[in-house]
Amino acid sequence: MKAITTAVLLLLSTFATADVLEVNIYKPLSGQGPQTYQYAAEAKAIAEKLGGNVSIGSDLDGNMHYALTFASWSEWAGFGKKLDASKEWAGFIEKINEKPSAELIQNYLLNVAASGGEGQVYQVFIWEAMPGRVNELIAAGMEAKKLHEKAGATVGIYVDQLNRMHYDMSFASWEAWAKFQDTPDPDFQAWMAEQNKNPTGKLIKVYTASVR
Repeated sequence: MKAITTAVLLLLSTFATADVLEVNIYKPLSGQGPQTYQYAAEAKAIAEKLGGNVSIGSDLDGNMHYALTFASWSEWAGFGKKLDASKEWAGFIEKINEKPSAELIQNYLLNVAASGGEGQVYQVFIWEAMPGRVNELIAAGMEAKKLHEKAGATVGIYVDQLNRMHYDMSFASWEAWAKFQDTPDPDFQAWMAEQNKNPTGKLIKVYTASVR
């Protein structure tokens, strides 16, 4: 694990004006899964002393998700300065660099277009907009959110630094997730059939994970 302190482009989407979410996804080295989560717990403890809000998850591919939330981009930038100034954080980074346990494979910086709730299980669908259709893609996501929440899911919509939409469905448990999967919603299916006639985006990645 390593600190993410590089600057990023602000998002272009006019929908993304609320909270900020940073997600770092790590692939543990062979046999280093337990050590990776131990490091994550130590990082979480230090971050929370500095005012950070951290959650840790794991997906079905065996990767660890380390996520931080902020009220604004200014808060995100201020937290980065706190990390840079922290001797405890510097010591932690030195320790894990001497004995790394995982490889950073993805880093997402996201603006919240529509907040979701907290759940123990979440499934994230990452959509890339068709050329010139970012706003249409987000609008479609908002419509899907209403249908999915009516059917029992909790949905958050986020836009990353490349204007891809992250459609996050969360559930209270694996049992709740399984029940949702086993109960197709006819309203959503009909809506999706209409969307497929003139798609605003294409699905490029799906993560299914749980909070640890």
